[in-house]
Amino acid sequence: MPGGEYSIAGYESWLARDALSAAASPQPHPIMAFIGVQRGMGLSVAGLFELLECDIADGPMLAQSTIELDRDLETDRTYSVEGEVIDLVRKHGAVLGTFDLATCRFDLLDAQDGGRVASVTNVYAIRRDES
Repeated sequence: MPGGEYSIAGYESWLARDALSAAASPQPHPIMAFIGVQRGMGLSVAGLFELLECDIADGPMLAQSTIELDRDLETDRTYSVEGEVIDLVRKHGAVLGTFDLATCRFDLLDAQDGGRVASVTNVYAIRRDES
């Protein structure tokens, strides 16, 4: 994935905490790591699914998401975002039929020192034709 940058504005942090009914804090809520990698991966979510050979209109699903925080997130700090597909497994199920589980890992890196701040791993279920 092309990658990019992300920064959490103070007001965005406040809005996220308010929307989540989380306690007020100057530190961004951990969900901002998920939002950050989505916004900073260098392409749209539709573009991500194009890379996975799927039209977003076909309804790919987020099957699992894991957020690992190595450091506290900070407002008004620039983060670099790097992402890659780390696994792709073909499955068959009674409900979805043939589908792929695509595992993508996105790292949020401190743009100043390059250290990893967070890692978000998303597993997407993508329906495939039986042919």
